[in-house]
Amino acid sequence: MRQNIVFFAATAAALVAPGINRQQVSLSDIHDKSSERNHVQAWWDALPNAEKLFSSVQDRISKPIADSTLDGLLSLVDGEKEGPHPRPPHGGHGRHGHHGDPEKTIYDLIKESEHTTKFAKLVEEHDDIKQLLQDTEHNYTLFIPTDRAFEHIPHHGDGDHDDNNNTDDHKKPFKEFILALLKYHISPGLYPLHRIRESNTLPSSLHPSALSTSTSSKKHHHHNPQRIRVSTVPFLPITRLNFRARLLAGDFVAKNGLVHALDSILIPPPSQTTIVRLLPAQFSTLALALETTGLGGELEGLHREGGVTLFAPSNLAWARLGPRVNGFLFSERGRKYLRGLVRYHVAVNETLYSDEFYKAGGNEEGDEGQSGGGRGYRHVDLTSLLDGKPISVDIKRWRRFVSIQVNGFVSVVVRDGVADDGVVHVVSRVLMPPCEHRGGEGIEEVEEGEMSVEELKRRLEPYVEETSDGLEGLGDL
Repeated sequence: MRQNIVFFAATAAALVAPGINRQQVSLSDIHDKSSERNHVQAWWDALPNAEKLFSSVQDRISKPIADSTLDGLLSLVDGEKEGPHPRPPHGGHGRHGHHGDPEKTIYDLIKESEHTTKFAKLVEEHDDIKQLLQDTEHNYTLFIPTDRAFEHIPHHGDGDHDDNNNTDDHKKPFKEFILALLKYHISPGLYPLHRIRESNTLPSSLHPSALSTSTSSKKHHHHNPQRIRVSTVPFLPITRLNFRARLLAGDFVAKNGLVHALDSILIPPPSQTTIVRLLPAQFSTLALALETTGLGGELEGLHREGGVTLFAPSNLAWARLGPRVNGFLFSERGRKYLRGLVRYHVAVNETLYSDEFYKAGGNEEGDEGQSGGGRGYRHVDLTSLLDGKPISVDIKRWRRFVSIQVNGFVSVVVRDGVADDGVVHVVSRVLMPPCEHRGGEGIEEVEEGEMSVEELKRRLEPYVEETSDGLEGLGDL
């Protein structure tokens, strides 16, 4: 798989960047060099067919990138088909006509249901999760995959299901991953269907270390939750979580919360660089840029608090720069400019979702933004890796609709791609830093036509470092 991904990346980028030097390090090698691999990323790294798992995601994000017109929207609506709804978790109705049973806990409901036996078995093997779903002092929302959903889970080479004589140490990452997976299906608090459908993201009970933040005094540590992306088809009650899992039925009432049924398993997301390399149809050029500049390895090795926000230009966005600019950027002569340009798409220690904000050195609550649905406007200036130059973000929300503009006019065409170490927003154009030779006023862009190489160099010249060999920042090749 590793060789195939590098081949796809190089081939796609060559269409817009002729003459690229192929000497580079593969993004899939980056995690092997990391000294601290968490169990979720370790699972993704060892998965032999991860690209198949992302195939449905790739299909769903391709259309918004290629077509944001009304026709594109209507085709998206037309592509969704209503599927059969499973029975309630306990097979009946509770009080006031609701599904479920308000006298039973979430654990009781899923244990008794004939449609959730596989998930219930996993819960039974983890006492902490079992106790959580039996807790009647707090409310929880459980997103539970039906038994049919487990038919599509990828098989791993290690873990309890392996027939080989694996040691406990070899099995441990798989067991820890299952625990993370279970936590990722649980949201603290009550999230009925109407609230879910008016939300952009939801919190889970999984808390990756990369998203954690400290207060400004450094005395307290806040464990921010991994988010679950929510997307509801306009004008239709069809909702998907993390692009892939569809809400089949919901609002099953329990004594300590709510249960919603899914047609797919919610798998904890991998790192941002893994997401980029697993979606070559959208990000092969970006993947190649991260590899040739060494920035992918730099991101993996950075100490972070509060995660990372990555604005990921699609292949179409790179193509809009034109073949001359791309050819220059991906040449040895233009590599330092490419490195500076890509660094401007990254904000470290800040994870900005469309409805939440994790930031290092925030307050006791992690400096989070407003949660849930509703309406509102928010402006945030993120600090990029390019000499701290700001990335201006404007978020407008009204119920389930959201618009995100970067630097005044660059649109986010796919929002809230959740990652283990932050969030990925797909942008329609390559972002350009402030133009210093024009006094730094505004962040104006070339709206129509292609940017010249000379203009690109003028914009990036103040931010790049001159070296004798032109090979700075490449990392270990």
